[in-house]
Amino acid sequence: MPRRLILLLLVVVSLAACKGRGDTSASLVADTSPPPPEAPPRTSVTFIMGRDNSAYNQYYTLAGLYYRLNPDERTEVVVDSLTALSQVLHWLNAHPAEDGQPFGMVNLVSHGNEFVDLQMTVTPDGPRTSAYSLRQALADTILPVPDSAIVDRHTLVYLHGCAVGQNQPLLDQLAIAFGGRAVVKASRLFEYYAYLSPNHNPQSIRHYFARTWYAFYHPDSAYSEAALVRQLRRRYPADTTHWREGLRRRLQDNPSQLYHFSFTVPCLWDEVFPSSAQFPAVGSRQRQRRWVEESPQFRALLDSTHIPQRYFQTKFYRQTLLLDDDSLAYGLRVRARAGVICLIQPLVVPDSTGQHYLPFTPLPTDTAIFAFAHPVPMPAANPYVAFPGLAGSPIPPFL
Repeated sequence: MPRRLILLLLVVVSLAACKGRGDTSASLVADTSPPPPEAPPRTSVTFIMGRDNSAYNQYYTLAGLYYRLNPDERTEVVVDSLTALSQVLHWLNAHPAEDGQPFGMVNLVSHGNEFVDLQMTVTPDGPRTSAYSLRQALADTILPVPDSAIVDRHTLVYLHGCAVGQNQPLLDQLAIAFGGRAVVKASRLFEYYAYLSPNHNPQSIRHYFARTWYAFYHPDSAYSEAALVRQLRRRYPADTTHWREGLRRRLQDNPSQLYHFSFTVPCLWDEVFPSSAQFPAVGSRQRQRRWVEESPQFRALLDSTHIPQRYFQTKFYRQTLLLDDDSLAYGLRVRARAGVICLIQPLVVPDSTGQHYLPFTPLPTDTAIFAFAHPVPMPAANPYVAFPGLAGSPIPPFL
C-alpha cells in the first residue's frame, strides 16, 4: 500500500477513536456522486460603436480586427453597424444566443473620456452616453432593458474606452440599463489596440493598457509646447516623464513609445421656457458671463469634469420648440467644450519570448486596474463567461 494511503488511514482511525465507543451515529460514507458538470461556454459578442475619422487613430478598425482574430479574446459575433446603446439593447433582445443561454460576454468598444461621457449615443439621434443622459433615458423608459433570458448575473459587460473606469456613476447607470444583473466592468487605464509586427499583420494586433497624463487648452486659443510642458509640470510635480518627447509624437514607431493625441470634452446644457419673455438675456458676452456666474448647476456640470473652467469655450443658442399640443416653447442650449492633450505611455512587459513590446495584461479582477459597477458585486472566477481575460502579469511597480 502506498505510504500516503497508510497515513490517511491512520488519521481516519484516530478520528474515529476520538468519538468514543458509545457514539454509533457517526459513520464515514464515501462520496460516490459524480462531480458537477462544467458549465458550457456562453456566446460572446462585441459591439464596435463608431467609425474612425482620422488616420492617426484607428481605434475602431483595429478593435474590430482584434475581436475577430485574436485567439485569446475573439468573440463569436462582432457587430460594427451600431452607434447607440438603445440599438445594442434592441440587437441583444432580437438575437438571443443560439444555445438558449444568456450571453456570457458583451464587449462595448467606444471612444470616451473619464471626464464626462462616451462617444456612443443613448439613442441614434440622442445625446452622448453619460451618467446624466442614461439616468434621463431610464426615467423616460426609452431603453429596451433586456430580461434575464438575455443578460443575467453571469454576464460580463466589458466597456472598452479611454480610462472610463474612472467614471463610477457612468458604470452604475450602464449596469441599470442592462437590467441590474450583469457585471459591468471598465478599465481605469487608457485602452487601445496596436500592431505588434512592423508589417501590420492583422493577426499581430494586441490590446494595450497605458498610463495617461492630461493638459488642457481653450479651443479658441493657440497653445504652445512650452505652455503645455509648464502646465504638465505643475499638474504632476513628482513625475519625471519626458513631456516634450510625447508632445512631439503623434504616431508611434513601436507600441512602447510615449505619444499624444488631442480631443475635446463637450458639456451640453438645455433649458426650456414657456414664453419668450422668460427667456434669459444672453445676447452679449457680458450677459453670457453673468448667466454662467448665476447658474450654479451649469457650473457644477463643468466642475464635474475636473477641468478648470477657464479652458472651456461656451456658446449659447436659442431654439423655438413646437410642443405636442401645438404650442410654442423657447429653448436655451449652452454648449461648452474644453480642449485636452492626452499623453499616453503604453505598459509593456520585458521581452522574454523573442517578441518585442508585448502588452502588459492585468488580472481580470484587479480592482487597481478595473472598476466595477455598484451595487453589482465583483464576481470570483466565473465559469459561464466565455473569455474573462488573460492570465495576467504582476502589476508594474510604477502604477
